[in-house]
Amino acid sequence: MSCDEYVCVHDSAVTNTTPGSKLKVFLTLNGPPICPAMTDAEFRKLMMQLRDEGADLVKERLDRLAEWAPEERRRVWTWFGANDHEIRHSLITGLTATLAVMRSLAPGNFLRAHPDLDRSLGCLPTNKNVGTVAHVCGPDTETHTISIHEEFCTIRDRSRAATSKLSTIIHECTHFEDTFGAGDPKYGITRFLPEWGQSNPEMAIKNADSISAYVIWLD
Repeated sequence: MSCDEYVCVHDSAVTNTTPGSKLKVFLTLNGPPICPAMTDAEFRKLMMQLRDEGADLVKERLDRLAEWAPEERRRVWTWFGANDHEIRHSLITGLTATLAVMRSLAPGNFLRAHPDLDRSLGCLPTNKNVGTVAHVCGPDTETHTISIHEEFCTIRDRSRAATSKLSTIIHECTHFEDTFGAGDPKYGITRFLPEWGQSNPEMAIKNADSISAYVIWLD
């Protein structure tokens, strides 16, 4: 059975907070598609394409961090306001973990946002503002589920200079506690984000959009 046509979900997935409890998956074969303009099969195919593209971009940054040429030092300073050993180590450690999570993502990791799904993953239902495109339960290091809001469907698939579905997948993966455990002190991948990062280096290295912008931005 192909995961391009069916949702593949491991039936032994458990939550972090309640030993032995089963993870409920809120997806039905006759329910509405996650994105109204495409079938769920098309959605899952796109998510896997974007996962692979995002993983390649993360790997590219890790390669550049290993080389640590002057160009990469400038890039790190641009987004995080620092380029010392500590920031480099934080990026290598966090991006290595993020890459592992991204490569493990399957179609069943992308589910329609639902309050009961949040609870089953060990978090309170999200109270994020209207306009949220996706969210995760940070402590959910067992399943790495990404909850998809309908607004996700309205943003561009890819961009090397703005928020997109591609950057959102990277962004959400940095929230998990086994990657960066990042937060959202500053939303939006724009040309103004570097100035904020340079003024707030301690916050920028833990800001999901700063990390995802550092990964995807085309100089």
